[in-house]
Amino acid sequence: MKPPLLIISPFFPPKRGGLADHTERLAQAMSAGNEVTVLTSAGGADGSGYRLQASIRDWGDGGALLAAIEQASPRGPILWQYVPHMYGRGGANLQLPGVMAELARRGRRQLLIAHEIAARYSPWPQRFYFAWAQRRQWRTIVPSMDFVGISTEAWLEPWCAWWPEARAKFVLLPSPSSVPLAAMPENHRGQWRERHGLSADTRIIAYFGSTGAGKQFPWVMEAWRRAAAGPDKVALAVMGGESKMNAGERSAGLLQLGYLPPEEVSATLQAADILALPFDDGVSERRTSAMAGLQHGCAVVTTVGANTGPTFRRAEFIRATDAADPEEFNTAVVNVLADEALRVRLGSAGRVAYERDYSWPVVAGRLESALAKMR
Repeated sequence: MKPPLLIISPFFPPKRGGLADHTERLAQAMSAGNEVTVLTSAGGADGSGYRLQASIRDWGDGGALLAAIEQASPRGPILWQYVPHMYGRGGANLQLPGVMAELARRGRRQLLIAHEIAARYSPWPQRFYFAWAQRRQWRTIVPSMDFVGISTEAWLEPWCAWWPEARAKFVLLPSPSSVPLAAMPENHRGQWRERHGLSADTRIIAYFGSTGAGKQFPWVMEAWRRAAAGPDKVALAVMGGESKMNAGERSAGLLQLGYLPPEEVSATLQAADILALPFDDGVSERRTSAMAGLQHGCAVVTTVGANTGPTFRRAEFIRATDAADPEEFNTAVVNVLADEALRVRLGSAGRVAYERDYSWPVVAGRLESALAKMR
């Protein structure tokens, strides 16, 4: 019989977004060696290979949360998906640290995957308070954990600095792609272009994710306009987010694809020439859209910033520019789009790096190693 593992996450499909998708893929990956139960918010959709208990209506009710945990899985380790705003308004939940401490007191072993930890401090009083409260919450929940996976290399040392004696329980745990790699025919690139009304020689810039301020989507639009102003035909395929466009841009090759099923996302990435992702805080191991590009062998043009660790800063499997320099990013997009040999090299190196360091087998292996020490 497989040992039990309870995964806790307020976000789960059919809710959209990277965290919901990550939890579903995490449950699938961990089901190979464990009897997995997922405890999530009311309304979650069932999956295969694991059991789902979608019953939590108020994550601020500590007593009800403890009771639900005991009902879902009365024994075995507990794996928390953690982003502050998943659990409370402004990212602060006064009950959560107490629930975790009580579980530790009862002898339950706990693991936590931190996808975000705390917002940046702001001069706005309310935002300043939330940033402070999130840091306080972090300091109170970590002592209850036996394992802490940090999704971003740049955060690893700063956020475990309060516990130098327990440094060993902090491990880099990337967020792999949430898009399964779909099998495509040999002439897929041409077929995809024809299906979308594009000529076979059109070059494709892909964008994947929301178009919020942190993703600097206007940079992508400007890079596409510059590339399209040259002699080559260039289209921009936007997956996921909602962008503003006019009819002229739409007819000129801006494809608003919206939210797509995973196989269509995979098909688009395999048809694209580059994936443009200018994050305002820089690319990092938690950016699942960048991971999807690497996984699919698509040349990734991105940025380095405050959240970019040393590995991505020196990486030769991406083309990265300064997160504060739109001109440098635009030039990089145009140059990479025009250089087929460079695109092939980046795509091939990115796929190798992904499978070696960032894929689901890598992440599941690190978690299984931690679980083996707890049992």
